[in-house]
Amino acid sequence: MQLFCRSNLLKFKQAEETVVKLDLDGLVVIGGDDSNTNACLLAENFRGKNLKTRVIGCPKTIDGDLKCKEVPISFGFDTSCK
Repeated sequence: MQLFCRSNLLKFKQAEETVVKLDLDGLVVIGGDDSNTNACLLAENFRGKNLKTRVIGCPKTIDGDLKCKEVPISFGFDTSCK
C-alpha cells in the first residue's frame, strides 16, 4: 500500500468519496507498519467527518517490525522465519 495519506490531502478526499460511493460500513487494511499507520489516519479522518465507514488495521509483515503487548508476533514474520 502506498503511503497515500501522509501528505496528500487529495488522496484523503478520494478515499472519502470511494467509501461513500460504495456505501462501505468497514474497510480492512492488511499490511505492515506503514499500512497500519495509514489505516489509523484514515480512521481518524473518517471519524472526524462523521462517515459511517470503520477502518480495521490487520498486522501482517515479514519484517517483524510490528511488536507490542497486543501483537507479540505478526502473521508473515513467523512463517518467513521457519
